[in-house]
Amino acid sequence: MRITDGNRYNQINYYQNALQNKLNTANNQIASGLKAEYGYQDSQVNNQNLKYGFETNTLDQAHDVAQSAYTSTLNTDKALSELSSTMEQFKTKLIQAASDVHSTTSRQAIALDLQKLKEHMINVANTSVGGEYIFGGSKVDRPPFDKAGNYYGNNENLNALIGSNNLVPYNISGQNLFLGKDVDHQKIITANIKKLNQSKLHPGIMDSYNRTQNPQEVYINAQDTLRDLIGDTDNDPSNDKPEVFYLQGVRPDGSAFKAKFALDKGYKNKADATRVQDLLDQIGKAYGNTSTNQVVQVSLNAWGEIEIRDLTPGRATLDFHMVSSEKSVDDLNDLFTSGARVSTYVKSAFVANRSLESLQSTLYPYDHRMHDIKSAFITTEDNTPATRNTPLKDILGPSVASLKFEGTRPNKPDGTIDEAPLEPLILAITPNTTMQDLMDGIKSHFGGKLDVEISNDGHLRIVDNNVRNKAHDSNKPPFDGESGFSLKITSLDAKGMPTKALPLDYADTYKQTYFSRQGAYLHSNVSQIVPKSMDYATGASTLASVMGAKITQQDYTMVLKDNNGVDVNAHLHLSPGGAFLDLPKKGGGVYHIPLYNRDDKTPTLTKPNDFTYRQLMDAMTLAFNFSNSDPKEYEQAQSSAPSQASKDAFMSLLKQADDRVDVRLNDRGQVQVHDKMHSKTPMQFMFYDNKASDFSPESLRRDTPAIRLNANNAPTIDTPHIHFFKQLDQVIEAVSEGIDRPDSLQGYGPEIRNIGIQNGIALIDHLSDHIEKIIASNGAHSRNFSHVMRRNEVLKNQVESIRADTTGTDVAQTYNKFAQLRNNYDASLASASKINQMSLTNYM
Repeated sequence: MRITDGNRYNQINYYQNALQNKLNTANNQIASGLKAEYGYQDSQVNNQNLKYGFETNTLDQAHDVAQSAYTSTLNTDKALSELSSTMEQFKTKLIQAASDVHSTTSRQAIALDLQKLKEHMINVANTSVGGEYIFGGSKVDRPPFDKAGNYYGNNENLNALIGSNNLVPYNISGQNLFLGKDVDHQKIITANIKKLNQSKLHPGIMDSYNRTQNPQEVYINAQDTLRDLIGDTDNDPSNDKPEVFYLQGVRPDGSAFKAKFALDKGYKNKADATRVQDLLDQIGKAYGNTSTNQVVQVSLNAWGEIEIRDLTPGRATLDFHMVSSEKSVDDLNDLFTSGARVSTYVKSAFVANRSLESLQSTLYPYDHRMHDIKSAFITTEDNTPATRNTPLKDILGPSVASLKFEGTRPNKPDGTIDEAPLEPLILAITPNTTMQDLMDGIKSHFGGKLDVEISNDGHLRIVDNNVRNKAHDSNKPPFDGESGFSLKITSLDAKGMPTKALPLDYADTYKQTYFSRQGAYLHSNVSQIVPKSMDYATGASTLASVMGAKITQQDYTMVLKDNNGVDVNAHLHLSPGGAFLDLPKKGGGVYHIPLYNRDDKTPTLTKPNDFTYRQLMDAMTLAFNFSNSDPKEYEQAQSSAPSQASKDAFMSLLKQADDRVDVRLNDRGQVQVHDKMHSKTPMQFMFYDNKASDFSPESLRRDTPAIRLNANNAPTIDTPHIHFFKQLDQVIEAVSEGIDRPDSLQGYGPEIRNIGIQNGIALIDHLSDHIEKIIASNGAHSRNFSHVMRRNEVLKNQVESIRADTTGTDVAQTYNKFAQLRNNYDASLASASKINQMSLTNYM
């Protein structure tokens, strides 16, 4: 009886507890909507629930990140739209400035408006959202641009993690926006000396059929004759000598070249005359044009200036310089000292090398009263044209003790030639000797009826007023009679020996030019570009990569004043035996110093093809610090073979120099020198290859490439590379100065290289187009993140649907089950109650 009652009790208790657990489970499933809320309930279902929960959270996070990046692109788009709108205003005002109706006051007002628009664009470029600057690259904690438009950010992307290993950039860096590169644009360069039709400008001299016509300023065109371009001394075109052209430049592929060719200027029948177009075609051939393929387009602009366009978009190495004369020489210096007529096509306000011993006067072909000294007298310190009161020491340098004047007398009062011999004049030069003393010396020594003048660009002109009209023997124009005057100026040192101290003309020379000086800085003007990538060179780039050719043997000259203003002549030698810098020894001889690579652990002599810009700039740094270093250290650094002692001495010299001078490439690939010791540096620097003036057949045949750091080259109208605010500055300067086109202003100064308002309009079109491309790129970023957000929302819905199917419970089914369990549980409770109510009485 007890056993039976106990078993029944245990059985009822077991079923009651089991039903209770099932009821609780069903109740929890109804409440949570999940098949299993805890791992012990169903490990497989719980694992699936955790997995899909993680996926949902990841998608939520990616959506939030994409939303934040999308908002950033919208902020960027707003700033870019403001830039685009401002550029439209800029171009509108620039077109207004191109009109000739403006007075100086109204033009200056437009220039001021343009300057304010530029400043507004710099403010837009410094836009910050939430304390982060949107155009600084990864440097978001500081303004990326200063007031001058210099960039201090970087080119790094900010990326949004929108999925596993899925980084998507969302920013536009200031490097891409304001210093980028457009591979769909071509480089265009222009000569900057306007050319007029000489036959129409001087009909009384050159045109036998229209001698009485008034002179007309008509720009040369491609169908005019070569004689119309070059000019002549008489009206007989059949006696003209061929014109020899000396062309230097860089081809589209990056290779530097020289070319020398002659074209017939004279003709008997004008229909057979050489045309200007023939000259343009010949220039094109020198750059690589053939009968079946053109790499450049050579043309004349509306002002008679040569323009060259690279026909391959994206390339940026094109360069051009040319002079011409009736005289053929193998060394250009001989051309400049001979007194031959020289026609120039490119000019720049760079101080030129003092590399001539003598200068010969040249007869002005259209007025035989006038004789010109071709080279300009420019001060070396301030780069300003000489005036009557300018000391000659400021022009010629300290090595010149005297000037020798020799030549022939001017005409007699009756216009005839005075053949009486004339002894040379020696003019001693003291610190107080001025240009006025030179001019007075010429006038008094040669006698006659001479006037000596100096132009506002530093050129000396001597006028013999006794030259007459050839036809009428009268003192009436044209003054085309014979002139007997000639002048040769020779610079002499303290021993009375000729010394190279007279300057090349700033339009004649190509490479032999000094860097520009601004305060504590020296700046070059030639960007070093690697032709294969069209990227600017860096310190690690090799010279050979920029030349686009292998280097076998090259020698360069550095003419400079060091950190203390001491004159230094240094030489760089690149040879199979290594790279060496020669610095002058006191008392004669040179220090022959190997140029080691800073990064090489083992001392090694650098081969020419491995020589880097960092090593070139190290050589410059040593030269700039020349007078500050101990000669013993130069002795220790010398070595014809690599050694650790030599390298240690080299590095010691370099460390000392680095404390005073910093030489580096700027963001446009141009060499920049910073004098750390002076606010106005006494330093000067010129760098050129030793064959710069060599036009011998051997030099032309080899076509040896060379590096140019600073050059009197053709100004650039447009290039694939963008330097946004500096290009705007050039356009604003054109408006402010009233430079409508290249060579529209007379004089000497930085404005010589300004491309002018007309070309500025084309440049602004390019800059506006560049901004539109960046807007499109940012729009692509924005759409990408918009797609990401929509995709994540869809994926999240799908994951939640699958999660519900896999881990969710069927509420209706579970409720039915719960009801059944409840009925069973109630029945169990009723049975237990009845049993509990039983007693012995019930059984009896």
